[in-house]
Amino acid sequence: MRHKLLRIALLHCGLAFSGLCHADDAAGPLPYSFGQGYRSGDYYLSGYANLQMEDPFGQPAKLALEDLSLFIGGNSGRWINPFTEIELTRQTLIKQGGNPGHGNIVVERLYNDELLSDQDTLRIGKVLTPLGDWNTVFAAPLVPTVTRPNTTALGFETNESGVTWMHNVQDGETPDLQLYSQPDYEWFERLPRETLRHFQNVYGAHINKPFGLIDKAGASFQHGELVETGEEYTVYGMNVMRTFGNLMLESEALASRFYGRELPWAPPRLHSSESGIFGLADYSFTQKWHGIAEWEHYQDHLVASPSMNWLVGIDYKPKSYMVWKFEYVRQYGTPTSFSPILTGFNCSFSTLF
Repeated sequence: MRHKLLRIALLHCGLAFSGLCHADDAAGPLPYSFGQGYRSGDYYLSGYANLQMEDPFGQPAKLALEDLSLFIGGNSGRWINPFTEIELTRQTLIKQGGNPGHGNIVVERLYNDELLSDQDTLRIGKVLTPLGDWNTVFAAPLVPTVTRPNTTALGFETNESGVTWMHNVQDGETPDLQLYSQPDYEWFERLPRETLRHFQNVYGAHINKPFGLIDKAGASFQHGELVETGEEYTVYGMNVMRTFGNLMLESEALASRFYGRELPWAPPRLHSSESGIFGLADYSFTQKWHGIAEWEHYQDHLVASPSMNWLVGIDYKPKSYMVWKFEYVRQYGTPTSFSPILTGFNCSFSTLF
């Protein structure tokens, strides 16, 4: 199965590269713009890099190339519009005490868009699941914090592989709607050391109502099966973003129910439900300097006590596509061994290229 999917990925890359080369022959050297990548005609090659330093209290500090992502895509007409994102992730460069370890190559996205009409698109392949808002834009240069909230990463399938129907009028008023179905396992599943959970037989929906260029509110639904435990789950989510002058407020919440049989080797289900909520404030002192504050509460159904965390940070954006971040995070409630978020200092440099 993996070899078959690899051939599909290579086909997507080949389609995009052949388009770039064809455009290059017709138009001369490929134009390059830092932050936007190589673009020639309807084809492009771009990506982003995220260099991150973590200094959690009581644990070794490390410097890592957290993400090095490459985007390859094109728009060849109504039926052929491939897109591929391949990334090197969690490549530790320096670690206190030695033994830095190795990163992983991940196929983050791999799909083709078929344009059914001006408002409707059929997307086939592996995509960022439209549950909430953060999961679809979580590339480091585009989000305000180094630390990703648990609410946006746990408890649901983040990379759905299957068929997605998208309805988008793009008039700034009509709600956007997405329906998706993953009838089997995720394509190019991440290894156990890369993620705590894998999902199968997933379907769901997301509706998002815009209120201008930035402000929005949305609701999500997803149903599936947790591979590690054999449980079924149903999750409901909401997201909202609102601006007040220089202040941007953002929040997401989810609530899910886990039920059904558990595999004999699965950890015991301590709660029948899982829930999370976070709130974030982003205040722009100037166009380049931003102050960040965030709070989150998350209850995992396999962990006895909830995780609560808050952070404060500063973002510096010398360019629209480039950002330096520095933050202090405080996590409490859940023991360190069970929490993806640790108390300490984090800083990062990330840029689109």
